[in-house]
Amino acid sequence: MASSNSKSTNETARKIFKILLSNSRIKVSWFKAYAGNIGSERADQLAKDATQHGQPYSHTKLPKPQLKGLLRKRMLEEWQTLWKNGDTGRKIYNIMSSVSFRPTNWIREDVIFFSQHGPFPAYLKRFHLSDSDYCS
Repeated sequence: MASSNSKSTNETARKIFKILLSNSRIKVSWFKAYAGNIGSERADQLAKDATQHGQPYSHTKLPKPQLKGLLRKRMLEEWQTLWKNGDTGRKIYNIMSSVSFRPTNWIREDVIFFSQHGPFPAYLKRFHLSDSDYCS
């Protein structure tokens, strides 16, 4: 890797090497590619997006609270998209269509009742634990 060579003539590699030397919190390590590492796959996806859409990397210094806020907002947006377009949990989606980091005031029994995941006749029949979906 050119960036690990301090004598490299590649300008980009020299910039990377300088950043690595000046920031002791950045750790560089090798791991097997495409081994199901979520972080690696996400980094690969972002790198491909940047090359295809012309979004160059910029080394900006944002205050940590602002950066955390931006990441939190982005995670919430992705989570909302997955919830909106998902195939599971539709009964709960019809009641709670938006996601939130804040806990709900739902009690366990309400969740069981509205999701129909519990000791109900229809649930027991669905999983072949009962012959009938009618109440006894």
